[in-house]
Amino acid sequence: MKKLKIVILFFIFCACKNDFLDRPPLDQIGIDSYWKTAKDLENYVIQFYPTFPSHSLWQFGYGYSIKNADNAIEGTPNPILNGERGVTGGRWTSEWSNIRGVNIFLDNYQKCKDNFDIYKHFLGEAYFFRAWYYFELIKKYGDVPWVSTELLPTSGEELMRPREPRTVVVDSILADLDHAIEVLSLRSKYGNNRISKEAALAFKTRVALYEGTWQKYHAGTVFGTQGANAGKYFQACVNAAETLMSGNYQVGVYNDYYKLFGLDNMSSANEILLYRAYNIKDGVSNDVQYQTTFQPFEIGVTWSLISNYLDKNGEPYDYSELALTTKGNAFLTKVAQDVDPRFHATVWTPEDVVSVGRGQFFGKPSVDQVGAWLNPTGFQLKKCSNPNSSGAGSTGGGNSETGYILFRYGEVLLNYAEALYELNGDVANNALNQLRTRVGMPGFVVHPQSSDPNLIDYGYPISNELYEIRRERRVELALEGFREDDYKRWAAHTLFKGKRPKGYPFDQNEFPAYNPPLDEKGLIDYFKNFLPNGYQFKENRDYLSSIPAEELNLNPNLTQNPGW
Repeated sequence: MKKLKIVILFFIFCACKNDFLDRPPLDQIGIDSYWKTAKDLENYVIQFYPTFPSHSLWQFGYGYSIKNADNAIEGTPNPILNGERGVTGGRWTSEWSNIRGVNIFLDNYQKCKDNFDIYKHFLGEAYFFRAWYYFELIKKYGDVPWVSTELLPTSGEELMRPREPRTVVVDSILADLDHAIEVLSLRSKYGNNRISKEAALAFKTRVALYEGTWQKYHAGTVFGTQGANAGKYFQACVNAAETLMSGNYQVGVYNDYYKLFGLDNMSSANEILLYRAYNIKDGVSNDVQYQTTFQPFEIGVTWSLISNYLDKNGEPYDYSELALTTKGNAFLTKVAQDVDPRFHATVWTPEDVVSVGRGQFFGKPSVDQVGAWLNPTGFQLKKCSNPNSSGAGSTGGGNSETGYILFRYGEVLLNYAEALYELNGDVANNALNQLRTRVGMPGFVVHPQSSDPNLIDYGYPISNELYEIRRERRVELALEGFREDDYKRWAAHTLFKGKRPKGYPFDQNEFPAYNPPLDEKGLIDYFKNFLPNGYQFKENRDYLSSIPAEELNLNPNLTQNPGW
């Protein structure tokens, strides 16, 4: 059993060699020569685990997708936010290969001669993976063909399918997740390195909330689906969340927000429902610590995110007023003292411990540097750092083992709170306060938007309750890869269109030889010369990507996305 666990862990979280398991490639599996035992099914489905997103090496060390939204920038303007993308050429074959692989499993698993109870968990994993791959497709392209069986070159009409309305695809994704939830084992059996019933329920809340808000806020536009019922999806999200919140499941809120994201071994954290593990000895490592404690690689957190944090009494905080008199390191220190502790867990401030082993402390953000050393905004990424890690303060090349969180219970609580309010106007105080209590913040309170000196404009009116629920989501999930999905499903391009991302109030005394571009308030305005008119997102086009040009030529039943 110990040997099996080592094999599974290595296979799941490595870039595995083709001959690692005694298993033929996907396209060479004979229909009658495989699928005989539960072990055959397990070996087959495990191959999909490495396709989950992950941390990587050097400038890609921090694996969460944070560059395509308004919470962070890198050294050059983002092409999605700035409307600079061109039509995609080529084909999308690679984006469908894993779906084909899962469909092969689903077409053949019933040939297994073992008892169903022995292999039903592996069936649940297959349904989960198909849901995962299709969710990625609908987020990127919207309407796509739904294919539930293996397609061959001889499949004829099946290969020439038109795009299905996205709601049809999402309904099929949710059905796959229902199948998965029914047969998957609890986390207590396989741990949180493997898909579990808890992870599938969490995934269902994510999918349902995404589609419900997409259909609500894109209704009447070229991106909405005629006749879509947003409430159906909000209800599905609420139901899945309440099942997870009230059932006999291994879930909870970890007691230390900062430490949670920098853990190497996340197996004992009940909040983390599914994660990717790393092990340097097995050749599976990452550079999360390198990018968060050594070289930021041009990543800078934005004023837009920072100014969302409430003060420690739960009241809106006037960052602009403070910035008039308090600059640079003094500004960072004062804000860390005054506001929600999740700020200090996310952004480095002076005298923070960077590496215990190397005796290193944070001095000041590297705003005057270039290349890998550059932090363009003054708000330097701290989230996911771990001063006790052997990789803290060291160079890159794979010196850290920081886990990659795929699903955590904190997200479920936020999904629930948002969906519940969208569904019937109720505020899920108990769910939200679990997150507040963890960091020592007062209970969730609804403030009038008129009292917020850092007012967020979504481009349309929302209630005070929803405004605060969205604030809580942004703060709690900051820089974990959710913000791009959020602004897209909310149809909220007004958050950044025509605006430039800003940094902290610059103190010339701390950098006598550096003169960054500043705005009228003295904030670093790094893209002042690059984006004189702010981001130029094309709202009638950029919420979806273009269908690859060659696919349109090969299949006349496909249509291009709006604006492309």
